[in-house]
Amino acid sequence: MNARVETHVYGGQGTATHANLDEFGTVATVLNEMVDPTARVGADWRTAGLDLFTIRTKAPICPKIFGARMPQQQSSSPEAPADAANPPNATIQHVSLNYSLVTNHINERADEAVVLAQKMQDLADKLTEAYSMYSEADDLARRLFGEGLQLGTTMAPGLGVLALGATAIGSTIAGSIKEGKFNPIYAITGTSKLHEGMLSALGSAIVNGDQDRSERALKGLEESNEVNQAAGILAEHTSKIKDILFGNKLTVSQIHPKKGIGETRSIEDTLTNVHDMRLNDVPYGSIAIQKYRREDGSTAWMVTIPGTDGKIDSPFDWFTNMELMSDKHRATADSVRMVDEAMRQAGIQPGDPVAMVGHSQGGIVAATMASDFADKYNIKHVITAGSPIANHSIKDGITVTSVEMEDELVSALDGAPNPSNPDWVTVSGTSPPMGSDKGTVVEGSGNRKFLTHGMEYMKAAYRNAQEQGGPALYDHEQRFKQTINGTLEETTYWRGKISHGAHGSN
Repeated sequence: MNARVETHVYGGQGTATHANLDEFGTVATVLNEMVDPTARVGADWRTAGLDLFTIRTKAPICPKIFGARMPQQQSSSPEAPADAANPPNATIQHVSLNYSLVTNHINERADEAVVLAQKMQDLADKLTEAYSMYSEADDLARRLFGEGLQLGTTMAPGLGVLALGATAIGSTIAGSIKEGKFNPIYAITGTSKLHEGMLSALGSAIVNGDQDRSERALKGLEESNEVNQAAGILAEHTSKIKDILFGNKLTVSQIHPKKGIGETRSIEDTLTNVHDMRLNDVPYGSIAIQKYRREDGSTAWMVTIPGTDGKIDSPFDWFTNMELMSDKHRATADSVRMVDEAMRQAGIQPGDPVAMVGHSQGGIVAATMASDFADKYNIKHVITAGSPIANHSIKDGITVTSVEMEDELVSALDGAPNPSNPDWVTVSGTSPPMGSDKGTVVEGSGNRKFLTHGMEYMKAAYRNAQEQGGPALYDHEQRFKQTINGTLEETTYWRGKISHGAHGSN
């Protein structure tokens, strides 16, 4: 028995899949894929008609075709006896195709193929339009629920805390009974719908604590980045404490681990690789940078960034998360400085197309590079796994593919759902209680549910979305392949260290 993951997809081109409507997204994809082959069948029928006409014109003296009679067949020898089956006065009977009938049949089949292709295209377009409307309505409902929960918690914080606690306790009891043993993870799972709204209310209380509740509530309806503002206030203090305790001098150098990551050809590969950075024991505080040579001679880059490692001399420590969540401090956070310096040392030029993937803190760093360093690097695609990046101001034209689990807290730390537009797709996963046969198996999960923030769950979520199909995910896969579509030339690994000394990097 293994844990499983079910997903739905928000945003992107065309459709978004959800619950029992997943089949419609798959049907729309299949229909779109069959339009061109069906149209080609019609063209082949037309070609067959032309070939038949050519064959007919090459036989101008065929008596059967033109209704003529062949001269009487004579024996070559007067003494030779007549053939009983072919008497001397018989005429040769030619058998020929009914060209008129066959030509009509060909034209009918060609017309049918053209009509079928058009019907499939029309049906696919209608499914896409209807599904897009559903996705927008579903996304709006989610946002309204979050804003309503924030409003209610702001006006009556005591009731909000009571509701959260009661839901957590009830979910833990129900999930543990179904699993057969006590598992506190269900407290997080059961309250997943409440995370974003209640975190927004907490952020608003930190930022606007000097205002009365009604004023805070109204302001909360106008803003969506209360958590980021609150993080900025807290980071003013935590960053100073961190600098005093651990220093702020950054040193970045190239390393050569015994085992690293594999080649990157798809979004799924990027998720595998960011996980393998941990599984293959690449030293903490490290990232991987892959260099690809494209067919046109240009160079593309893939940057892989693991999540928080918690080491005191690492740029990816726990304190840095607070700075990354702040609009004011994120561009100067240690992990961002480290990735920027590693990219410079690796030789990434301003015009080179770059794709980036990150888990947890690594995803926040990737989103920060795309939002705050867009003028320095040509970042084309960002893939995040379990990263709260909804309020990052990523420019239009940069593709963002986010994988999140609804029943883990980290992705909701921004207090807002991700934007829903053609450039941004969110694969949102849920993990049903143990024993369910729905969804995709989480590899290595065994017979007990654990924190869904891990990459095992993130990879399972993306596989489940792929199994469902749909134009949105397909479009993002194609965009990724347009960036990383060359020959892998090298993979380099870069490690950052934090120490006491003058601020800066070397």
